[in-house]
Amino acid sequence: MQFQTPDWVCDIMVNQCTCNPKTILEPTPGEGNLVNALKKQFPDAKITAPNNYFELPFQRFDAVVTNPPFSPMKTGYQMLEGMFYRSDNIIALMPWMSLINSEKRYQLYQKNGLKQVIHLPRKAFPASRVQCCILVFEKGYDGNIRLQFI
Repeated sequence: MQFQTPDWVCDIMVNQCTCNPKTILEPTPGEGNLVNALKKQFPDAKITAPNNYFELPFQRFDAVVTNPPFSPMKTGYQMLEGMFYRSDNIIALMPWMSLINSEKRYQLYQKNGLKQVIHLPRKAFPASRVQCCILVFEKGYDGNIRLQFI
């Protein structure tokens, strides 16, 4: 089952993209809610939204904004780890558990510049039982991680 990113969550995510990107990757476009929000926020940017992320040739992007698949979760983690090589600025919608169930993963997040965690209410995805958060990464950031509750 696919869960599309609600418009209000898309708006929060694209507003975290402060690097004034010229190239943006949305690796899992689904119905295109994030792509539409990105086009609205950054009308002059080149947005890449492939049908299959794993077939996308390697290239760098100014920013990545994504809601990777949570099922199977391993795929979502693999995608996020691959995105660390594609951009220095990543905004990813992830399960809250991705922060608290693995010290190794949390260290990977810190190493890749975890800057902010935005905790979303359970109602963000009413048909899902997964609690979500938005992770904001900026390569090289090593300050305090900002935590925000919506």
